[in-house]
Amino acid sequence: MYLHRRCFVLLLLLSEINACGIAVHNEVTFRSLEHFTPTTAVQRLYKDDLLDSASYTQAGSFFPDWGYQCLGNNQQSEDGKCVQNSQIASLLIAMVRLAHWPSFIKTAVNYIREVYPATQFHTDTHVKGLISFVFAIMSHGMADVKWHSLSGLQDYFIVAMAKSDFHGNAEESHIAADAGAEFTLRHSSKLSYLNETWKVPVNDIIEIYKRLYEPSGQRIPLASHIQYCMAAAFAASKIDVEFGQLMFGYYGSKSPFLIEELYDYYRGGIEDLSGSVSDCYPELVNAFENGAKHDHPDTLCASYFFSETTKPISKRARCLNHGIQSPYRTNGKDATNKIYQDYDATTGVLTLTVNKTKQIRMAKHDVTFPHITTTVVLPTLINNHNKKHAAIQQQFGRPVFDSNSAANADKVKKGSSSNSLNKHQCLSLHQEREPMSKITLTIPMSSSRVGHQIVSGHFRSSDSNDDQMDIAISAPFYYKDGLQIGAVFVLDSNLQPANIDTDIRNVSHTILHGNTHHGRFGWSMAVLDLNKDGIDDLAIATPFNDRVDVYFGQVHTGLSESSCAQIQLHSQGSQGTVLAGIDVDQDGFKDLVIGCPLCPIGNQPQAGKVSIYLGHGNQLTQPHFVIENPDVNAYDHFGESILIIQDTLLISAPSYSVDQMQRVGRVYAFDTSTYKLKWTVTGTKEFQQYGKVLATNERQDVLAISSPSEETRSKLQTFWQGGTVRLYDWNIMQQQIRDHVNQKNVVPNLVMEQGMMGLIEGRTNAGHLGQSILMGKDDVIWIGEPMSEQENGRVYQWWYKKTHELKCIRNNEHLLARFGSQIGSLGPDAICITSQRYGQNARYSGAVNILTRPENGKETDKLT
Repeated sequence: MYLHRRCFVLLLLLSEINACGIAVHNEVTFRSLEHFTPTTAVQRLYKDDLLDSASYTQAGSFFPDWGYQCLGNNQQSEDGKCVQNSQIASLLIAMVRLAHWPSFIKTAVNYIREVYPATQFHTDTHVKGLISFVFAIMSHGMADVKWHSLSGLQDYFIVAMAKSDFHGNAEESHIAADAGAEFTLRHSSKLSYLNETWKVPVNDIIEIYKRLYEPSGQRIPLASHIQYCMAAAFAASKIDVEFGQLMFGYYGSKSPFLIEELYDYYRGGIEDLSGSVSDCYPELVNAFENGAKHDHPDTLCASYFFSETTKPISKRARCLNHGIQSPYRTNGKDATNKIYQDYDATTGVLTLTVNKTKQIRMAKHDVTFPHITTTVVLPTLINNHNKKHAAIQQQFGRPVFDSNSAANADKVKKGSSSNSLNKHQCLSLHQEREPMSKITLTIPMSSSRVGHQIVSGHFRSSDSNDDQMDIAISAPFYYKDGLQIGAVFVLDSNLQPANIDTDIRNVSHTILHGNTHHGRFGWSMAVLDLNKDGIDDLAIATPFNDRVDVYFGQVHTGLSESSCAQIQLHSQGSQGTVLAGIDVDQDGFKDLVIGCPLCPIGNQPQAGKVSIYLGHGNQLTQPHFVIENPDVNAYDHFGESILIIQDTLLISAPSYSVDQMQRVGRVYAFDTSTYKLKWTVTGTKEFQQYGKVLATNERQDVLAISSPSEETRSKLQTFWQGGTVRLYDWNIMQQQIRDHVNQKNVVPNLVMEQGMMGLIEGRTNAGHLGQSILMGKDDVIWIGEPMSEQENGRVYQWWYKKTHELKCIRNNEHLLARFGSQIGSLGPDAICITSQRYGQNARYSGAVNILTRPENGKETDKLT
């Protein structure tokens, strides 16, 4: 009841105050400062000032939006529609729009240089704060260009989100992105760096507006307007911090793209935005040191970041469509914070402060675990509908395969049992009594993303039975010498936990570095044998430089420190986001397969394609074969997951849509000898993303297909983006295909239940069960659920043929770590599990957890 009352109060407050973008813009500014590595003493002074002036920096990160939906006008963000006072609306919109762009920033720089002596730039508290405020305005403007796909930019965040999840409706996407990103960010972060105070240099802002508007004669904003609107925004930001995660489900359930891509989307995700802002700092430092020259149009830091020709955000609603009322009018009974203001007439600085009176009790995390159902479907079922019409899925075990569902009822044998797992059986990753050795490796570098990808191979021996196995662990956002070039750490899998250094750099025997700033070296990796010498090689992609490097393994010495083969791909900075090492030509050596789910096909963006490179030494200039999306549609993401099982090459397109159902997903099966399409399986639910991850066991007789954003149900309860993993008996699936081989020129579209032997369904909202999968030698599958327990994460071990018992490992010590992001095998007695947002030593540094079974462990206790 307490939580319900709080949610009700939250909705009332959100109806009065708009917190759109405040947390996101502050997150971008904060990360950009973490990334900014000064190369001169002067740059170091400015960075130190920014860090010391957080109250100015955080206020400035919001400032360009100060006039939106303020003063009771209910105006829209850019085009001024639906306002009550059109004159005030037009004035505020003009002011705010200019505040976004370089003309305002350059005017501010020159104003500060003229009014304040340079000797005060790094000594006077007010001047340091004012300069920091301007830097933060730049951060906001730079981020908005990409976030909103302005100035002709294509395929950036809001546009891509609209085309992925909102049927191309940019207005709906705009609202969900601007407001939903706030709550998504709050759900995944404590935002502990946010100040309890904002400082707004009101008088200086007015003077800057005067200089900016003198040539055109436009009206200057009133100081009282700026004070009022900034106070309202500050109040909104505090509500967001206290209550934001309670609204996570409202927006998150509308868009898997928002949940999955907010941080990592390569065109306008938070990591991309913060990198762009960080790169801009040196130019702004130079402007403060030497003056800012106005151009026509004014530019700053990038050709797309300019004033007059930047396209406005011509959407009806930019944020929550509500007016801002007084931040001081709150119900004292329900208010948790009180906002105080103090205006210093001498300096012209408005100070806004929150006085916390009590802490909000948040909802406890769930302790509901996945549900297992085992089923055997006889090989006589097929979906004969057109490939654009997938089978309708009803209650599991009683699927509707065609219009005559009753005729199929006797073709299904089902044995269902709910697992008895409870919270007492879910062991803690850090529980000492568990008979398992644990090693956690990380790096004291913020947002480096240690553990984004993990692979293992015999890089020093041709004997696959040799215990000398190496682990390759990537950190695609790793910085070196001020550049975000990425790194891959290679270490011996036989690490001993006693007194081990937790810094992965100190336990790695080889460290491979990228050479492209923001290229994301290590975003994907694959183990293969390109030169066919019997020793594993390592392929590493730098997808946003369209490059793949192959490092050859060598007896005793291991991987070469420089690449032995390079593949320069031809794209627009998106090739190589998926790598797979699989034996396509069945010659006993793993070949290189490159998936490009972001590649356009014709005029269809992100339709996807796959390129196959057969092993022929180090001369790789062209792929031997390219498989394009067989059913070309924008944003299908064909090539997201690639797997070979016996004589069949499986390629998924998890964002494939059917009519009005978005992102149901599809898996395509190709013959490895002819590359001809053999059959398909298509998802049946909107946002299911069937085929996001594909995996098979060593015998290649079981196929696992995950749908991490699929909605699941339990009686009357629904779990949005709970996720599922389906297990298939490969032999039964193949028998079905042989039964229909006589249908020439017809590619069977199998029903999703065909050959299915088991299903595990997530029971956590946004848990994303199946985001990672590992199948071992025995009849066991490891499944990651990284966003369960409010993004702490869990991993499950399921012996799918022997028992319905589900073992679980949870992360209850390092909050928001997303334990289970990736899972990799290190042999029968060791496993590697990553926490991509681990941050004990540095914020979001990432970590890998190596779990090993002791030598005296039982045979049945093997990990993989």
